[in-house]
Amino acid sequence: MKNFFSLVREPIIWARTVVPLEKRNRFVVYFFILLATCLDNLNSATAFTLQGNIQQAFNTDSSTASWVLSGYALTLGSFIMVSGKISDVIGPHNLYLGGLAVIWICALICACIPSSTVITLIVFRAIQGVGASALVPSTLAIAANYFSGPYAKYLPGAVVGFILALTGIFGVALILGGAFSETSIGYKSYFYFVFAYGLVMNIILLFLIIPIEKTEEHKKMKLKNIDFIGSALIIIGILLMILGLTEGGDNWKKPKAYVPLVVGFFTFLSSFFFEMFYLKRFQEKNKHRDKSEDWRLQIDLIFPPEIIHIPNFLPILITCGMYFATFTMVTAIGVLYYGSIEGDSPIIVALKVASISAGVIFGATTYRQSYYSKIGVRNMFIISAAVSLGTCIWFSRTNFHSHKSYWKFGFVSLFLYGYALNVFFNIYISVVVSNTPLHLQGVVNGVYQTCSQVCLSVGNALVPSIVGNVVPATTEEMKQHLHNKFQNIFYVLMGFHVVILIVMILFVRGPKKLEETDAEAEVKTEDKMVFDDVEKGYDGNSLEKEEEGHCAAISLHGDSSTTN
Repeated sequence: MKNFFSLVREPIIWARTVVPLEKRNRFVVYFFILLATCLDNLNSATAFTLQGNIQQAFNTDSSTASWVLSGYALTLGSFIMVSGKISDVIGPHNLYLGGLAVIWICALICACIPSSTVITLIVFRAIQGVGASALVPSTLAIAANYFSGPYAKYLPGAVVGFILALTGIFGVALILGGAFSETSIGYKSYFYFVFAYGLVMNIILLFLIIPIEKTEEHKKMKLKNIDFIGSALIIIGILLMILGLTEGGDNWKKPKAYVPLVVGFFTFLSSFFFEMFYLKRFQEKNKHRDKSEDWRLQIDLIFPPEIIHIPNFLPILITCGMYFATFTMVTAIGVLYYGSIEGDSPIIVALKVASISAGVIFGATTYRQSYYSKIGVRNMFIISAAVSLGTCIWFSRTNFHSHKSYWKFGFVSLFLYGYALNVFFNIYISVVVSNTPLHLQGVVNGVYQTCSQVCLSVGNALVPSIVGNVVPATTEEMKQHLHNKFQNIFYVLMGFHVVILIVMILFVRGPKKLEETDAEAEVKTEDKMVFDDVEKGYDGNSLEKEEEGHCAAISLHGDSSTTN
């Protein structure tokens, strides 16, 4: 086994040293990173339109086939926080390459699995989710590091690219899933596509990716000092919560739904109490002792105390999770309504729901930070919440009795919903990334993504739990019955958006607008002077890292300043 790892390790080390660092361009590298990050949501969204083909190929029921998506989401949500912490320790570039490799290897295995048992497919999809959990926190950490110091002015553009890769791909994924399901080999063609795509991206990045230079805080972190007890409790707790939410979609009265949910919730809480009320207090009480005397003094906390001081950490965390839940609900409503009531084919359904992604893409491509600065970023948060609520009310007017229902109540409302969604994510990611120390980028983004994945599962569970088992409606009576059930979901959806709006108005606060100082003016002049160097690409060790490992901060009123 040792010889095997040596054989694998040597060519990898060779590949990562072939291209000199001074020849690598951070903009090109980040572009390929975004292309590969698309696989995260691509693997989630395609399952919506591939599920029917998988159900038919394995001759199983819809509940079992849905686990091809649920298994992936289960491990993705459970491991993402721990992955964020690991990325801070071993370097986000290393974790990214490893996670990407897991994705395409599992895709090849999924494509080659015989159609005899769907359980094997579900297992490898779950393993694929573990690999995917490394992509998002690593990408954001890489962006924060690549675009800090003299390159900080490019961070907003990097955030826009990330949003496009993460959310803009959703509509494309739905269409791809429908298209691949129509091929002669069905779902297998999709997994072959992911295998080829992921492998090519992995090879390119293996040669080109720019290693992240460690700050002093990074150097203090060791893999052996990760809180493995807390990590295990987090993974088990979130795993059980998402499992309970997934099972609750069928029937909340079953023990397999509420028992994992309750046990998982308290298991997750125990990880928090273990760190905050045991390890942290022990470390503070014995801070003058030599760390080598006790293993507890050497542990790096999964929940570092510094995250509490990040501006608006909690309100943005809550609203971010709720946006993920509502986004999932809107998508599920669209897919089920157009497919089951209006009887559209998977590709037509995907095209209709893709209006959301079109709105996201339009918002991202037209994004200008100066617009947000004039209005005030906090006000943009509120506008985003208000527009999201209004478009959900508009979409709820959808009625199968009208032949032009989609064009009256679906197309524009879904497009504007996607645009409002993009406004929120543009600001949230910019604010969080820019105000988080570089050595905490992975874990902080892991916390946000964990909350998002859990809330996504909440939204995914609420739709089937209210609608029930959905079958294509063939009579007018069946269509009306389903239509009435969907109206109940819309009320829940509107309730979520009302809460988001209230949180934005009452709890999101920003600092007063700061006047530009002479020092800041000098920084801007220096930034302009290095523009030519930026165009040439990465210049090795010429960039100075900030002492505290912070990147340029974007205040909630749209100002840019350098934090120390």
